[in-house]
Amino acid sequence: MLILGTPPGLAPATFAGLDEVAMAGHLCTENIGIEYVVKNCLANPHLRQLALVGPDIPGHRPGDALLNLAANGVDKSGRIIGALGGRPMLMNLLPVEIEHFRAQIAVYDLMGATDPAGASKRITATILPAVPPFSQGLAVTLVEPSQAAPAKRLQLDPAGYFIILPRPGSANPLYVEHYKNDGRLAHIVEGPDAATLCAALLDLGLVTRLDHAGYLGRELTKAEASLSSGKKYVQDRAQGEIPRGSCLPTPSRSRATPPAAAP
Repeated sequence: MLILGTPPGLAPATFAGLDEVAMAGHLCTENIGIEYVVKNCLANPHLRQLALVGPDIPGHRPGDALLNLAANGVDKSGRIIGALGGRPMLMNLLPVEIEHFRAQIAVYDLMGATDPAGASKRITATILPAVPPFSQGLAVTLVEPSQAAPAKRLQLDPAGYFIILPRPGSANPLYVEHYKNDGRLAHIVEGPDAATLCAALLDLGLVTRLDHAGYLGRELTKAEASLSSGKKYVQDRAQGEIPRGSCLPTPSRSRATPPAAAP
């Protein structure tokens, strides 16, 4: 059973006591979300019926997309035929997987059921109690995950580095000093939140390496979280070791707190 989005009162645990429901989850998007549903169903031939409950999500329309997938399939480009969502494209499923899903799974439109009691009643009245497992199995194509490992070598960004200094109570509580790699202060940028500040630093061309951008995003998010929690923010060093013969740059000046914002 699939709950469309996260409507109030409807959660997988709501249907835990129903004999007709083997498993329940949420469906929020008309593309990757449906791809996950298809892969999970193909992996278990005992899954034969799928009920959609809750209101469909405007824009994405995943309920409409799944119903049209079951009824019509996809065209040559991978687009679900007849789907009304913004991007109902299944780019990570093979045609044989889609057709196997359509043969294996019956999809029921119970999207009018938006409260727990009504949804449970309609599921009990709709789902067939004993449907045999699908006769044919299908090996699902999967992308195997690779194991992440800490960086071993730290490569400095030619554009320089940053010191992040939160300012609780300020209109722009995130304050960043940008230094050249020789320690000269080059820029000071302040902003209201991590997302805005990240965008500004990128627009200014102060970050030229992807690993540096990732590090900066993590640290600004931590600094923003410290403003909400009240915990002291301590900036972590980047992962990896400086190559022998290089010097880790340090700012030409340091202080515990940045200057107060102008009134």
